[in-house]
Order: sequence, then C-alpha cells, then structure tokens
Amino acid sequence: MMIRRRINDNRQVNSEPEYEKEKLDAPLIKSRPLNWKLLPVIALLWIVLVHVFERTVPASVISKCSWDNWEGWKFPESSHRIVLIADPQIVDDYSYPKQSRILNFFIKRLADNYLHRNYELVNSILDQNTTIFLGDLFDGGRYWDDDQWLEEFNRFNRVFPKKETRLDIRSIPGNHDIGFQTIHPHVLKRFAEHHGPSNDYIVLGNHSIVLFDSISLSHPDTEINSKSDAFLSNINEMITNDYPRILLTHVPLYRFPDTQLCGPKREKKDKPFPLQRGDQYQTVIEYDISKRILNTIRPSLIFAGDDHDYCDITQPYENNGLAREITAKSAAMTGGIKHPAFQLLSLNTNDNGTETFKTEICYMPNAFHGVYAYLAFLIISSIILKNSKLILLNVLFGLFIVDMYHRTI
Repeated sequence: MMIRRRINDNRQVNSEPEYEKEKLDAPLIKSRPLNWKLLPVIALLWIVLVHVFERTVPASVISKCSWDNWEGWKFPESSHRIVLIADPQIVDDYSYPKQSRILNFFIKRLADNYLHRNYELVNSILDQNTTIFLGDLFDGGRYWDDDQWLEEFNRFNRVFPKKETRLDIRSIPGNHDIGFQTIHPHVLKRFAEHHGPSNDYIVLGNHSIVLFDSISLSHPDTEINSKSDAFLSNINEMITNDYPRILLTHVPLYRFPDTQLCGPKREKKDKPFPLQRGDQYQTVIEYDISKRILNTIRPSLIFAGDDHDYCDITQPYENNGLAREITAKSAAMTGGIKHPAFQLLSLNTNDNGTETFKTEICYMPNAFHGVYAYLAFLIISSIILKNSKLILLNVLFGLFIVDMYHRTI
C-alpha cells in the first residue's frame, strides 16, 4: 500500500501582486507671508495721522479764537486777557458707576487727554494773562475720603498744570466739589485749603473780580454759610467803586426762563433753562439769595458754570442796575454737549470807549473725530497686514504713538 505523503507548503502566497507604494508627499500648508515691509509704512502713517488729530487740527481750531480776531480794541496792548474754564469735572469712579472698570479706565484716559491737550494748546496759542476755573473741578470730590481726594487733586494738577508765567485761580467750588444740600464742614475746608479761599476778590485789568461761593451761602447751616454771608455783607467795604465789577460763581443766579432767553448760542435751543433741584444739585440759586447777591455786589458782568451749556441773559437789580450773566459751556468732552468750549474775557479800561470788557466763546476741537479716524485706520491697516502677529504690533504701535503725543504736549 502506498502512502501518499502530504506535503505542506508553508510558503505564503500573496493573493495580490506586490506593488511598490510610492510615498506621496502631503502638500505643505503655507502660512500667510509676514508683510514686514509694510510695517514701516504703516508706522509712518500712524505718526502722521496722530500728529494731524492731536496737534494740527486742535491748533488750527484754537487759533481761530485769537484775541485779535474778536477783541477790536484800539489799544490791545493794554488789555488783560482771561481764560475761563467751566466744569472740567474730571471723570472718576462716581461718574459712570454701572460701567465696567476697564471701560471707565479708557473713558478716564480719553477725557483727561482731551482736557490736557486743549489746556496746553490754549496756553501756548492764546497766551492769556490769567486762567480762572468756575467750579466742578472734580466729579465725585464731595464723596472722597482724604487719601482718595488727594490722589484726584494731584491728578487734576497733572491734567491742568499751573503755569509760572500767569495767574491761576481754582478756588471757586462747585456742587460736585463740596455738595449742595449736604455739605460737610471738613469737605468745604479741605477744598479751600488746597485751592484757596472760596470767597475773595482781585483787581485785574482795572476791574474788580469777585470770586463767590454762592453754594455755601445757600446752605441753612451757619457753620457752612457764615463765611460767604460775612464776605457778602462786607464786600463793599473791601473793594473800590472806581472799577467795574465782575462776579464769578458756580451755580447761575435765578432767572425767569420764559422771558430771560439764553440766546442762539445755546445748544438746547428748544428747551428753556431748567429750574430744578435734586441729589446734591440745584440749577439756580434761590430768588431771594440771588437778589441779595446782585443788589450787594452790583456787577456789570457775571460768569457761572454748572449747566454745561451756554446761556446769555440780562439780570436787573436795584436802582436800574443791569448785569449781563453768562453761563459758560463745559470744557469737558463728557459734559453732555456736542461742542465743549472755554470762555475768553478781555478787560480794557484804557481804550477810551464805553466798553470795558469783551467776551467770546472759544470752541474746542471735536472730541471724537480723532478716535473715529484711529479706529478706521486700525481696521484698514490690519486688513492689509493680514497676519495676527503684525496686527498685534500694529495695535500696540498705534496706542504707543497716541500715548506719546499725549504725554509730550
């Protein structure tokens, strides 16, 4: 019997032919090229743009206020020129309590830079003899403790540094500085200690300038109103009758809005001047107190602040007396008006004419045109650069240039 051997062939048989696989290189995903060559061009454009909106445009706007453009004195060299600044009301944590701290930080920086730049350019271009603030230097000054108040006081002096070459008066308190219905003696004393007496007088350009705290006089507490009351009672024994008198205060005197119209330069032309009171404010001094102030001081001209918008009326008083009262516009971009301004006053009793003073609004540059231009250029330049690293550099450089222009004015 033959035994058939079964041979197991362990060789593996490929069912498919073996092919050499070609290694296919995956296509390289190329990142967008860095447009480094564009950076110097964009940087230069940033400098030009910022220079235009932080120097050229503001200087051009303020130059229109040149004294020679509106004074009209025959002998301008004998005039005494004054810049009045109303309600700068520097932004603080009390200004917008419902907003985030980050947003408040940027608003504060923007508002400070706007005030500081305009102040420096006005001093440089107009070169006035005297600068006088009409109150509401701060926003939450009436609420701060001493440490916080001192910080804000130093900040205010950085925004408005005093100039050695001219007289600077900051002693008139506003309701945001000391309060109105509630005034603490310490707050009132603190303001006077750092800014000077709230009731005072000074002769400038052959005019008696009376600085008066009408807010304290309106307070029922004798501890608060005594100094203003005594000053008003004795004012005619202290100042001469030889010079015209100009009253400077913060809250406007009482008026009848239906008949004493503010005039065409007021932004809110469709609304009469408000007669209101609320938490720590009152839009006018009470009628009886206003009459006492007018009949005692007998001014030819009155300047007040508080309302933020312009108002130009005539105030009658005893013995056929008349005073022109001007409520000056706020200087701040956060004052709720479209066109912030400084008020200019020129005094001249040596011009052989009937007028001894002239006054004019000096409008400040638009607060937002520069911001809009910076944002537009940032968007356009970022689209051109395309790369995220370069866009970040673009943002940082733009902020750096703007900051340098604000710091170096």
